[in-house]
Amino acid sequence: MTKTFEKTFEQLKQCIEDDGGIIDLGWCREFLYPFYKHFSDENLAKKAGALIGFWGLLCEWEDESGFPFCTGIEDYEFHHFDKYVKAFLKVKLDVKKELPNIYFVIIASLKLLDKRDGFENKFPNLSYELFSNIRNELFQDYLEKPEDVYKNAFKEAKIFFK
Repeated sequence: MTKTFEKTFEQLKQCIEDDGGIIDLGWCREFLYPFYKHFSDENLAKKAGALIGFWGLLCEWEDESGFPFCTGIEDYEFHHFDKYVKAFLKVKLDVKKELPNIYFVIIASLKLLDKRDGFENKFPNLSYELFSNIRNELFQDYLEKPEDVYKNAFKEAKIFFK
């Protein structure tokens, strides 16, 4: 049986709510799902949920509790950083306008990860052009950190916790 976005996101939402906003989850097990396929969805709730999935993957890498992305040398399933970033680049302006908190947390995570680890070091099998596009298209804008950005990013995806 193939997993649907709806079932996967409902499970993701429940885990985040149960854990009080912690998104250190089984990204390469129960949440091994191509969230990027829904970044351009017309349904804003679905788009927001898919983007929270991307942010969760970035947080997994950021807090070094795991590395959910394929570097090209693994022999088992991972998420594909290049597919996520390419899909995000296509919708960045819409996301920035419609979901500003989610946009901010994704950009902040990408900037931190590139500065700390260097995309070229983590993904030697991906093209420099992709990394250049990320830096030129996403890192050039000054973004002021919104108040309660993390909690509000979850709210944009209809995820609520105490």
